[in-house]
Amino acid sequence: MKVRLVFVPPGGGEADYSLDFELPSLPQPGDYISIMRPDQQGTEDFIVRRTGWTLDYPSNDVIAKQDTEGKVASIAVECEFALGYYSSEAHKKACGRYGRQSGQLKQFEASAY
Repeated sequence: MKVRLVFVPPGGGEADYSLDFELPSLPQPGDYISIMRPDQQGTEDFIVRRTGWTLDYPSNDVIAKQDTEGKVASIAVECEFALGYYSSEAHKKACGRYGRQSGQLKQFEASAY
């Protein structure tokens, strides 16, 4: 399924950026996400905060007719910046900047694996 990951500061707030992925299932709140890119050493690390769904429904009827059903228009998974086991230097700097601004810093727990 196509999912947009939206990256926000620890504690939430305005999105820093977003990326689209094809995923086998939806990440759940508390899940750890690490993104690897070919041009960097280390990862970009995040902790899932919540999921937002946008749904399309084909009519204005209050009560659904028997053969009428809606569809998923988009799914956005909000992810908070976090320090991970192999965070890239650029990601560590971004986490430090958010930590200084908000006083919040998320980290992967050492016992995660």
